[in-house]
Amino acid sequence: MKPTLTLLTVLLLAPLAALQAAPSADARIVVASEAGAKLDSDVTKGGGTDDTALIQSILDRAPKLGSLKLVVDGAILVKGLKVHSNTTIECLNSACGFFLVDHCDQPIIRNADPSLTERRNRNLTFLGGTYNGNGAKQAHDVPGRGWTTGFALFGVEQVTFRDVTIRNTATFALLMTNWERAVFENIDLDNHTKLHNQDGFHLCGPGRFLSMRNIRGVTGDDFIALCADDIQGDWNQAGEFVHNDSFGPHASFGPITDVDIDGVFIDGANNGIRILSRKSRVDRISIRNVQGSFRKYGFFLQPHWRQGGDCGRITFENIDMRPVEPDYGPLPFVFFLAGHFEHLILRNIQSHLPVDSRPVIWVQPHAVIDVLSVEGMNIYQKDPRSAKTPVIQVDGQIDLLDVRDVTLHRGKEVPIDGALIRTDPDKTKLKNYLRIGTGQTKPNPTNYGNVPLDSRGWPEAQASLEIVPKINRLHLSNITANRIKSVLQHDIGDIGQLQLDNVMTTDVPNPISVSGEAKIGEISSTTAKNE
Repeated sequence: MKPTLTLLTVLLLAPLAALQAAPSADARIVVASEAGAKLDSDVTKGGGTDDTALIQSILDRAPKLGSLKLVVDGAILVKGLKVHSNTTIECLNSACGFFLVDHCDQPIIRNADPSLTERRNRNLTFLGGTYNGNGAKQAHDVPGRGWTTGFALFGVEQVTFRDVTIRNTATFALLMTNWERAVFENIDLDNHTKLHNQDGFHLCGPGRFLSMRNIRGVTGDDFIALCADDIQGDWNQAGEFVHNDSFGPHASFGPITDVDIDGVFIDGANNGIRILSRKSRVDRISIRNVQGSFRKYGFFLQPHWRQGGDCGRITFENIDMRPVEPDYGPLPFVFFLAGHFEHLILRNIQSHLPVDSRPVIWVQPHAVIDVLSVEGMNIYQKDPRSAKTPVIQVDGQIDLLDVRDVTLHRGKEVPIDGALIRTDPDKTKLKNYLRIGTGQTKPNPTNYGNVPLDSRGWPEAQASLEIVPKINRLHLSNITANRIKSVLQHDIGDIGQLQLDNVMTTDVPNPISVSGEAKIGEISSTTAKNE
């Protein structure tokens, strides 16, 4: 008779046999040191052995294997690498990563199959580590190739960056166009060597579904830029909006929608967050919890020195950005608004101890805004230089301006001057910022016609000086202010309806000031108190 425990014995011994078997290597996972990488560079100082050929040969296995994970366990010197679909690069810690060879004038990482119109590369993941662009020893741009950026991704889908540091790139830390589904989490940007156009993230359209969390650091230019169309898209002399290769032959433009940015910490960057739309749509954008300091501007929303813009709903919430002494240039604004907006919401905005005379919100002459909602603003001023400048300066066209829940507090050292809201006929600040003055012109091969010789390059600049502000409906509610000349100083243009609810002022000589040919059609008030 056969033993009754034979089957049980087989079941008990099967796991033991499996444990004793030799482990099978997964060819899709490659550790850099085991593959022969020298790892004798330094992510801060560079040097060492150029391992471009070896690392590229590893990355080139991805199409055949179906997917690839490169584990970087040291610092690698490279001339620039191409990544294919279904590739993950994981660095063990911030001392591991890549340093770009002197004068190779390439991105550290670019996608293998760039495209203006298709998304040919998918599932790209970058985890941990430091990517150093050695920017001082690279060309700003190369004709026919484009700008020398840290990452250059053109036509990509499902992109993830997590726990990554990007340092010292010649221009943008990352330039990405024609994208869908991108995630950036726990990113350090260290681009502060004062090179020209040294942005952090520069994302151009078309793009959809972007999530950014915990982005921190410093840049010499824009910290984050969402540019549906930037200088790579413009009107030609026939009035057609066309692509050019300003950023390189593969850099596209188009709409950007469905963006959620939450948690941005900026340490003295030259500029904060820029949103550009000349013709392409920007919609469903939410930017929350932005803190830190900036030198030139905080938030810049416009058609990049042109008339136009197509912005749907954009929300900024919980903003505490503080200006510090600038490195160069004029100091015009915290929020700079131009172009067409359907609904722009600014919620819980802090302006704490400004160091100069910039307004918090500057509505440009070429702005056309259906609804501008300012829902909660706290201004705390002690520097006398803050006195004359209005908190909100309106030079453009607004259908409904709704300003509510505002506290403006000034110390006794600040003279009684300025206003919460002003329409200002003085164009000096505008001329200085747009660089208009000589009257001389020059031909522009991209734009139609001539442009002012000393302007920022747009034909509409001179015409902006003739635009008169207009607010169809202005609603002020729950306002508390002290030591300003007026809550509203209306010096030029028309206001159709003015409604004031619960306005309390102290040391405010003339809460509503109307001068010159300025007009207010209808004024109504529920509670207004001046002490």
